[in-house]
Amino acid sequence: MCGRYTLTNKKEVKRKFEIDIEQNFNICPSSKVLVYTNKPEWMEWNYSPSWAKKPMNLINARYETIDEKPSFKNMSRCVFIMDGWYEWKRFFDWSKRENVKDPYYHHLNSEIIFVAGLYQRGRCVCVTKKSVKPISEIHNRQPLLLEESQVEKWISGDHILRDSLSKNIQIHRVSTYVNSPKNNDTNCVQPR
Repeated sequence: MCGRYTLTNKKEVKRKFEIDIEQNFNICPSSKVLVYTNKPEWMEWNYSPSWAKKPMNLINARYETIDEKPSFKNMSRCVFIMDGWYEWKRFFDWSKRENVKDPYYHHLNSEIIFVAGLYQRGRCVCVTKKSVKPISEIHNRQPLLLEESQVEKWISGDHILRDSLSKNIQIHRVSTYVNSPKNNDTNCVQPR
């Protein structure tokens, strides 16, 4: 799953896409996000199919079922541009007798990460797949990572079965400071 992410590498975004961005350490669903279609575009990160009677506010789509689910029928492909994402590890704290969620930051040392996405009518969702190790130790789902050479292939409809980037992802625990969407600074990504 992917429910929060970062885009902070202003210099690389400017070099690759000729766009000036503000650093964002805590991108949340419903935010305007930078994606690439055949050009860089800003879209809202959530989606409800036109046939839905009430808003579904979908933010992720399982890669394994995107061709089967009515929610994603007729959607076009895009690529999310990020440089890290957060995931929460859930466990039961026996000493406190409660469920706990610890946030972890996944990244490639501020390098740009391309993630498969779908969009329609200016709204988008992130495509996820089953996690690989060590990511699976935090959560059973992860974004479908694309190498730069796979970006155009994804957009044109190719099926991407595996990536070589996941094994290089670095992970560290961060503070629950990131839990609040109001917090948007370097404290979100600092190791705890």
